[in-house]
Amino acid sequence: MNRQRLAQAADWLDQENELSEQQHTLFLAWMNDPENAAAYQQMKAVMSSDVLETAFTSSAQRRDVSIQKQPVKYMSHLAMAATVACLGVLVYFISGQQPEKSNPTVIVASPNVYQLELESPLAQRSSKVLIDGTQLHLNANSAVQIQQNIAQRHALLISGQVYFDVAKDPNRPFVIDVGQATVTVLGTAFDIDYSASLTTISVYEGHVQVTAGKRINLTAGQTLKITNDDVRLERDGHLGMLPSWRSGWLEANDLPLAQVVEKLQRYLTKPVELSSPELKNIPIVGRFSLDDPKQALTLLASAHQLALVSEPERFVLQRN
Repeated sequence: MNRQRLAQAADWLDQENELSEQQHTLFLAWMNDPENAAAYQQMKAVMSSDVLETAFTSSAQRRDVSIQKQPVKYMSHLAMAATVACLGVLVYFISGQQPEKSNPTVIVASPNVYQLELESPLAQRSSKVLIDGTQLHLNANSAVQIQQNIAQRHALLISGQVYFDVAKDPNRPFVIDVGQATVTVLGTAFDIDYSASLTTISVYEGHVQVTAGKRINLTAGQTLKITNDDVRLERDGHLGMLPSWRSGWLEANDLPLAQVVEKLQRYLTKPVELSSPELKNIPIVGRFSLDDPKQALTLLASAHQLALVSEPERFVLQRN
């Protein structure tokens, strides 16, 4: 059975006892599709089988969390995460594909609209499967809002970086607003990196349409860079199967120092400042671990004849 349908069914099952009247209406509309109804019944049946016990056992064995040391608020989140993780494992057992860890989110109801806001905290990446089967992967310190109904799908990228693996639906384009640009897709995989100075859209599969003053079509292997006064389309030979940050790395291929610092900042608790404006455009080449951002800063400084000064409230990069 289609994994996306199973993931949607898992999402509905996870919240079946907490649906508002509006969400219940959406659920009934979703269940009108016979294939959706079959996926739901299959997931529900599996939850009472031996697979459920296996899934919980497997999930528990992978966790390394001391519940006794967590505050009450975190414990409730942990319980929710355990439910979501278990349902994800069930999708794995049924569809034969390995699920990716997903964080729980709060769903806010309004008439006939499925809404949620996803936030990934500082130094932590997170993932979520939406009700339509679309998968969102958030880099650290990122936020995105989602709205969907039976007629349209929409996202607003508020900050940070998100990899979208959009479920195909020719009748409902997935539209993302990001800064001064609008991205429209029917079903494809792409990455959007959004900051105040630069928006970068990289396509890993299929094609996307971007409106930023003019309409531009991107295909797999292409990157669009948007600033306040420029829109530049590039063929990126460094694009792999997935963005490097998904596996915990920052790859810089002649990136300006200011951009590299901005990317590392998502993983650092103290701000990083450059001692002078002339340092901003130093070209950086290298591969840096996002799981140890302070060490990444140290290596970056050492490789480019810079000094890293750690002050109580900030890091400073300066000339030796």
